[in-house]
Amino acid sequence: MSEELGIRRGFDTVIADATIVTMNPARDVVSGWVGISDGLIAAVDSGPVPDGVHAEQWVSAGGGIVHPGYVSVHQHTADTLARGEAGEAREFFDWLFGVYYESVLGLSNDDVRTAATLAAGDLQRAGITTVLDCWGVGDAGSPRSRAALETTIAVAEASGLRWIVAPMVSDSMPSAWGPVLDSAAASSRVGFAAERLYGATADVLEFAEWASSLSTSRVPVWTSVELPEMASDELLRGLAAVATDAGQGFTTHLCASVPGAAGIDGERAVARLERLAVYEGRMVGAHLTFTDSAERDALAAGGVGAAHCAASTMFGGGSHSALGELRASGVTVGLGLDNASLNTTTDMVGEMRHVLAFDRSAGSGPSRLTAADALALATIDGARVLGLEDSIGSIEVGKDADLVLVDTSGPWWRPDVDAATGIVLRSRADDIRMVFARGAVVHSRG
Repeated sequence: MSEELGIRRGFDTVIADATIVTMNPARDVVSGWVGISDGLIAAVDSGPVPDGVHAEQWVSAGGGIVHPGYVSVHQHTADTLARGEAGEAREFFDWLFGVYYESVLGLSNDDVRTAATLAAGDLQRAGITTVLDCWGVGDAGSPRSRAALETTIAVAEASGLRWIVAPMVSDSMPSAWGPVLDSAAASSRVGFAAERLYGATADVLEFAEWASSLSTSRVPVWTSVELPEMASDELLRGLAAVATDAGQGFTTHLCASVPGAAGIDGERAVARLERLAVYEGRMVGAHLTFTDSAERDALAAGGVGAAHCAASTMFGGGSHSALGELRASGVTVGLGLDNASLNTTTDMVGEMRHVLAFDRSAGSGPSRLTAADALALATIDGARVLGLEDSIGSIEVGKDADLVLVDTSGPWWRPDVDAATGIVLRSRADDIRMVFARGAVVHSRG
């Protein structure tokens, strides 16, 4: 599985004595070692490390598991300072305006730095080496939002993670929301006003173009709207064009509710995006809870990826898991940790368990998920959703060395089961011993 050792004998890092859960097409599990050079996986071989191989850094896995870094395909890091707000049940609009927007609209630039820094540490400790961050603090295009975005990108760059930032913009609000918005404004402590959630089309498009110019290889910038019903046709076309011109993607919350799926002016949301050719490029739709079979077929044919957010959906009162029907229709699905104000703990293992439980209790489609399926959703399938499967998501020579080393010495790992089942059903957060992103250690338990 490695390149010829006669050609390569030296590595930057060697991880030895490991159970390697590759997530490659054959789903090989290898008892052996991994060699890392220049941020890439340079060797994956069985058995002990051959004599004569040398490395700058040696890590003994002690028989523990090495698996690919996790991929969260939908998250909101600006919401980090609102974590813990799911202690009581709330109606959707009460949460959206009374918790989420009430939090992010009140963030100072120092608060934004704190939120991003906390999120970075959470992601590193959780072994999440790639994240798609649907980012927003309101006031899109204002000096406040520009400074906050630059601050977030600086923290993301310093984290060593692959952190895709997708600033959410809007240029309209559904008229039916009027009474809810008035109520939110009347009770706000941070100066909530509907006008802070949207702007003139030209202004928010200019902001999206400016944001796109901040992209780096480690922190790409995508385009995004909060919801399609909060965007004009002109804005949706414009954001798709900005993303295409920059070689990046577009993401939005899509069909997360029955009214959202129904769309506006009698045109369903999926049909509208198809008419506007929004998903001719790379697109990720978050939730996709309420789609019909024809819409799922269209999304699959268009290559649209889906973000399944089981924990936040359940904490928000959702009772339908669309995972099975999406997968049965051929839609590629990854997992997203979503909002910290709903899904408080940044824990992909916990999310995989939530996914299994939600699918088994409220699932759709012809079959139920396995633990191995859940691990794929959190790794290689998440990479496919983002269009990054050639670089991440599995442990194969030539891919980025995004790796998680798991300590399996605890008694909860006994008796032995297959490695994928063990990761999903037995692993604990503090079992993660080391995390590598592009070959660099971004977390070490010591």
